[in-house]
Amino acid sequence: MSETVSTRTVCCKLALDSASNAALRATAVAFNRAATYCASVAWTQNVTNKNKLHHLVYLESRITYGLGSQLACCARDKAAEAVRAVRAAPERRDKQTGESIPRTCPTFRDDSSIRYDMRTYRLMRLDQVSLYTLGGRVVGQMDLGTFQRNTLYDRSWKIGGAELFCRDGVWYLHITQTKADPAPDEPTGFLGVDLGIVTLAADSDGETYTGADVERLRRWYRARRAALQRVRTKSAKRHLKRLKARQQRFQKDTDHRISKRLVETAKRTARGIALEDLAGIRERVKVQSADQRARHSNWAFLHLRSCIAYKAQRAGVRVVFVDPRYTSQRCSVCGHTERANRRSQAQFCCVVCRHTAPADYNAAINIQRAAVTQPMVPDPTLQRLG
Repeated sequence: MSETVSTRTVCCKLALDSASNAALRATAVAFNRAATYCASVAWTQNVTNKNKLHHLVYLESRITYGLGSQLACCARDKAAEAVRAVRAAPERRDKQTGESIPRTCPTFRDDSSIRYDMRTYRLMRLDQVSLYTLGGRVVGQMDLGTFQRNTLYDRSWKIGGAELFCRDGVWYLHITQTKADPAPDEPTGFLGVDLGIVTLAADSDGETYTGADVERLRRWYRARRAALQRVRTKSAKRHLKRLKARQQRFQKDTDHRISKRLVETAKRTARGIALEDLAGIRERVKVQSADQRARHSNWAFLHLRSCIAYKAQRAGVRVVFVDPRYTSQRCSVCGHTERANRRSQAQFCCVVCRHTAPADYNAAINIQRAAVTQPMVPDPTLQRLG
């Protein structure tokens, strides 16, 4: 089995003087315009190999956009990966007409991120970082908390490239680190996990992780945003800006806490984790009311699944994906499958053997049993996110 590598990102806030700030803004404009040019060449000539693309765009990136040699290579790499991602994405169809939505060439805004490799940025003493710009190198001061400092200077992880971007006038440097994963343990069984909206996750041990707090916060933020948007004053707009992304950060934190507990349970009991393959579920499921659509769109199952997958990979826990069809309708005792078994969202009652159980727990047991006959493969979304 080939060795797998985990990648993590350390987000560091940067403090810069006015001259350095201006130099980085000018560099961001030139870099992203060069990346857009590289993407257009890769798109029209159907080239996604970085080495082949290099011979087509290198001179233009340097002469027209003024990039240094290594930044020109970074712009090429960013463009090639974006084009490859668009080409590899599944086909999308219009929900009304059913016609295929054509793919379009990726472009980059002038304020998009700048990609740095190990030759174009360097970590220095006293939490400083040297960054390459069009006008030479500038030095920024990283504002590190205890968590960032311990993570960034953990010698068991290898430091790689970085992405620099500006958000609300503040510069952030996302530094990537890599580490070889331990060989996955041979599981003695599987912990089945059913993912849902009302109950975010339920495992085959009977442990449930409710989504009540996420739903309550979603409703509160929706009502708060609507009220502030109706006011339309400068104060309301400032308040809206402060609210931005708070709900998303809360949901991400919830997903991380749930995935951490699931992986710890599987590791402690020497089991693997079995999950449903929910790819394409948004297109398959039809919802009626506006509130149902909002709640369904707010379901971050892919993020939770990817959190479970990469944490399990780092812990040496195997993860398998099973067919989700009928796991909620099948009786975990007698195996009878019928829609009528699902009395309600929360309750399962078999019409044949009269077995009764919480619906999510019953589905988790079915997922656990289905995992025994499934091949042990890595999460495809984890490879895209890595």
